[in-house]
Amino acid sequence: MQQQIIIQPEGSELIYEVLVSHDGGTVWVNCSDGNSVGRFSKHAGIDLHRTIAEQMTGEGQCLDCTHEPAGPEEWERFCGGLAQHFNVTLPSDLIRFP
Repeated sequence: MQQQIIIQPEGSELIYEVLVSHDGGTVWVNCSDGNSVGRFSKHAGIDLHRTIAEQMTGEGQCLDCTHEPAGPEEWERFCGGLAQHFNVTLPSDLIRFP
């Protein structure tokens, strides 16, 4: 069963939907403004993206993207990036590693 968490950062009108795959290996972070701002996958790495509005002004898509298997260090990096760029704090135990 997929898990869903809703987060609204303090002082923000935006709401973030966090989805965790049924096997606990992938997390997606989507914004109420239509942006898909992040994905963490144990198998495919990190995708942390700028908003579409930022990309349309000429900014690149990726804030922090990797394309290789990810572990606990990458999970911390992903969570740190979400906090830094979007003021979104994920529960540290949302993804578990053996």
